[in-house]
Amino acid sequence: MKKIILCLASTCLFIGSALADSTYLGVKISAGTLDADGTNTTNSSSGGSGGAALNSSGSMNLALGSVFVEREVELSNMNLAFGIDLMPMTASTSLDGGSGTDATVEVGNQVTAYIQPSKTLANDAAVFVKLGYSSADVDVSSITRQATTAGTASTDASASKSLKGPMIGLGFQKNQEASFMRLEVTYTDYDSISYTNSNSKVLTADAELTAINFSFGKKF
Repeated sequence: MKKIILCLASTCLFIGSALADSTYLGVKISAGTLDADGTNTTNSSSGGSGGAALNSSGSMNLALGSVFVEREVELSNMNLAFGIDLMPMTASTSLDGGSGTDATVEVGNQVTAYIQPSKTLANDAAVFVKLGYSSADVDVSSITRQATTAGTASTDASASKSLKGPMIGLGFQKNQEASFMRLEVTYTDYDSISYTNSNSKVLTADAELTAINFSFGKKF
């Protein structure tokens, strides 16, 4: 999925380069909240099925950073930018399922391709919306190894999955002659993931990332 997103984004940037009035290269600093909700079951006895499903949830405030590049085309009534954002940092949150399961859900290496329509205001300012699609790696770790009265604890330590989902945002930008600053709010809704351990304990998690972002960089 990441290769597809990078390919599509590169194509958009290449097409935009022939028409673009401006290129933006920036750094983004984010204060975000990663929320995870899910269901889980207790370990089964060996070879059996898992127990009743329990609900779990977790939330964590975190700091993130990314870099991005955009090509902007000036249209008659607005500007339209094609961009790609790379977030190599990792965010994590814990799921506390009480007697069901405990686990840590860690999201990182996110790639987002997006389009960004904007409307220019007075004094070189602009407002914009952002629509994109994200792909990230997720690791489920620190999985509680619970024993049951009829069986032993599982030996699972971690599992790796891929996350993907839509992103939306809204922001304000201030341009200088050769630089820019930007403030925006974004929301990413990742698809659900599911993991089953060797004792048939099932963990299903649905993660969402909400962030306030401050960006700055060069305008060419």
